[in-house]
Amino acid sequence: MVRKRVSPEESRGAALAAARALLKSEGAAAVTLQAVAKRVGRTHANLLHHFGSAAGLQRALAEDIAQTVAASIEGVIQQRRAGQATERDVVDAMFEAFRREGAGELIGWVALTRQREALEPVISTIERIIRTMRALGDTRPVDRMTLALTLLAIGDSLAGEEVARACGLDRGAIREVAATTIEALAGSPLRD
Repeated sequence: MVRKRVSPEESRGAALAAARALLKSEGAAAVTLQAVAKRVGRTHANLLHHFGSAAGLQRALAEDIAQTVAASIEGVIQQRRAGQATERDVVDAMFEAFRREGAGELIGWVALTRQREALEPVISTIERIIRTMRALGDTRPVDRMTLALTLLAIGDSLAGEEVARACGLDRGAIREVAATTIEALAGSPLRD
């Protein structure tokens, strides 16, 4: 079989797309170098060359997902600042982005496997969003609001349906809790 020659950037991009597809369809545990290599028609060694290790692949995937999630959330935050969206729209965008992109599952997997360095892109993205909101003059406790919303979105993406059902609630109830929490925090004074 003759393989088409592709640039390193194209090869890396194809591998990340395959890793994302695996994450969404089969879960974080399925995102291995071998599984990704098989999906893109490359060798395990080729992926090692691009990512260095499975942890390197997970970090690159986390970075890729963090960029997508951040773009979605930052877009709706800009709309909110322009009066074109509500706090609830921000909550919904965050929850949808985490669920749609598999971010919660990836974060959970990385944390449970103690490869926390792979979380750095997510942490950097959160820090950037907070800095941006403060630089734009937002005097609300954006650090606490972001903390609450991020942790609730992660939890929802991991087991929201099951926990809501156990509580006798519809899964949408967690978004109501998140919106209420954000509204309460937004009305509180900024604390150290």
